[in-house]
Amino acid sequence: MRTFYCLRYKQSGQAIIFGLLFMAVAVMTLLILYNQGQLVHSRVQIENAADAAVYSQAKLAARNQNFIAYTNRAMVANEVSIGQMVALLSWAKHYKQVPAFTSFPLYNVPIAPPSPVTMGQILNVVTTPWVLMGTAVEAPTNIMVNKWPMVISYFNGALGLFQKVFALSTMAAQIEINLNVVEDHEFDPDNPEMYTPVVGWYFFTQNILLTYFGENFSPDNVHNALVPADTDGADEHELVAAFLGGQVGTLDTMINDNTPGIGSRAATNVGGGVNANLNASEEGDSAVEAYQRYAAIVNRNRESFTQDRHWDFGINEGVGFDLEIPLGIVTLRIELDVEFFAGIKKDGGTAYLANNDLANNEDLSGLGWASIDVASFGIEVDISLFVNVEICFIECTNFDLIDVDFSIPMGLPLAGATHQVVSDVVDSKKQLADWGFPGMSDPGMYGGDPDDFVNNGSFDLFHAAALGWGQASPSLLPGMYGIRPIDVTDSYGAPPAFYSLGGVFQESGVSYEFTIALAKSLDDIATSDSAAIDINTGDDADWDDGNIAYTRFDIDTRSRAEGTDFSAAYQREAWMDERPMMTVSSAETYFSNPMQQNNDGSAEPASLFSPFWDARLREPSAVAILIATGEVDWEDMIDGLSGSAVDIVEWMLNAVGDRVIDSSVDYLVAQVDAPFDSVIEPPLHDAATQVKDVAIGAAIDQLEDFLP
Repeated sequence: MRTFYCLRYKQSGQAIIFGLLFMAVAVMTLLILYNQGQLVHSRVQIENAADAAVYSQAKLAARNQNFIAYTNRAMVANEVSIGQMVALLSWAKHYKQVPAFTSFPLYNVPIAPPSPVTMGQILNVVTTPWVLMGTAVEAPTNIMVNKWPMVISYFNGALGLFQKVFALSTMAAQIEINLNVVEDHEFDPDNPEMYTPVVGWYFFTQNILLTYFGENFSPDNVHNALVPADTDGADEHELVAAFLGGQVGTLDTMINDNTPGIGSRAATNVGGGVNANLNASEEGDSAVEAYQRYAAIVNRNRESFTQDRHWDFGINEGVGFDLEIPLGIVTLRIELDVEFFAGIKKDGGTAYLANNDLANNEDLSGLGWASIDVASFGIEVDISLFVNVEICFIECTNFDLIDVDFSIPMGLPLAGATHQVVSDVVDSKKQLADWGFPGMSDPGMYGGDPDDFVNNGSFDLFHAAALGWGQASPSLLPGMYGIRPIDVTDSYGAPPAFYSLGGVFQESGVSYEFTIALAKSLDDIATSDSAAIDINTGDDADWDDGNIAYTRFDIDTRSRAEGTDFSAAYQREAWMDERPMMTVSSAETYFSNPMQQNNDGSAEPASLFSPFWDARLREPSAVAILIATGEVDWEDMIDGLSGSAVDIVEWMLNAVGDRVIDSSVDYLVAQVDAPFDSVIEPPLHDAATQVKDVAIGAAIDQLEDFLP
């Protein structure tokens, strides 16, 4: 019996040992699970906060791009209203000037000798009501044309300034929304733990510089920084292209600030050091394409009276036949159509263009409105002849012998007039050759309908005599095409300054990458090794040492920044903490118009004239991740940036405000004639400075409160 009790005693001791081991394992497992739960809880917190913050930044950027689109559309609508006034004045003048055309030499021959009555006398009587109507309309319209273009120029100039102010306000709002969204995701708002480190504000500044001053950003800097980095064998050029929206050469600015006259922009092109990142382009034709597009949009949005003032009255008859002549193995097919018109044709059109080829930025000041109206009467024969031969030997083949369309016009002058609205009379057209020539293959912008054979615009050959007499009539000397002061009004301020979308982004419809970096200290996470619980192994071995033997339970939480290599040291500096839990999130703005398509069914191309910009999350680019982890030093990407978060943001907002808003105010003032320019300049500068200071001050004050 004694032996029996001894055995029971030994077994009880073994069970206790196993029980203690199990309890130790259980405790360690619970601690590990607890730690993982706390870490995952915080990880989800900062991931959600980062996603929400960067999406909010992109959403504000999309709102800014839509605001630009709406204001650009308003500029176009205002511009078209000037064209309507010019069209009405030209239309009225051409009726008023009928007597100058009824003096055409052929009209001085008596109709039925010996009666002395001439065609000119008859036309003067018949057209009297139209002359009176033109005279009545011309007087008030002329007053409007002397005032309205200047009013619209000032208003459009103000819209251009509003675009710049709103863009700067959006940047400040992006800073505030970043801070507010992060605060909203805090577990305890009274005890905030998350923060945006200095590398996060670098990402923000990088996006602003790429978006508004991308031409100063060097892809070579990115590539050179990637060469020594650990990219897992990825091609550096492909990484750069993915980071910069497919661009590998000279970068395209996404949102371009367009102002006529490169001199006003080049004057600000003097920054050195970090300010060189905001220099204006030195290229003389930097805004030409944008204003060509602007002019095309204005002309496309003209209403029917401004675009094409055609009417005709008379006899319009047509005759034609199809004839097939079999000649053995040869078959001859003939199609002949003859259209006959006899009567009056009136044509006119008004266009927004320049009296030059818009070859460089300096030519943009010549943009303005030009309008022409002309009327003739006579006959016109349009002939269409088509001859086809088919030869059938072993197999049939056919070819066209003749395929021609031509007109035989015989028109006599009845009325005509032009009017131009420009910034300076030196930019106006002066003679018929400046406008075009009768019968030119492309009638230009002065009326015409390709679907109507009778309507070929103001430069139809039918009007050749009227156009020539407009230059030679004694009553209109030295011609109606711009030399006479009554045919030109210099009340147009200038083309407006406005934002436009870079060419690469018109094709892609996607912005540069928005990236946010967010962190919280591991010391603020209630894990078992935190100061409050203080359960740890006490092993301070370098966690990223490749020789560590993982032969124990490890309940110590570690941050990548606790390593001893350069990347770890970089992260401690860039993430502003010794033990940060870090994350990056990215977003982008994109263009998509679900409401309409092009006539061919293709999607509408992206532009800053269409308010269909939105935001979405995206995967962070490899370059952004390499910057965040320290494989690439962000200070190598943009020359001269400070290492302080407050300094980076404050410099960026002030520099953008000075370069963009101040230059816009100067351009707006430059459109005002003396002495009024000196009167409005101080209050405009004061108002713009106040708005700029308020927006920047609010953002910086809030930023300082949220930094660790």
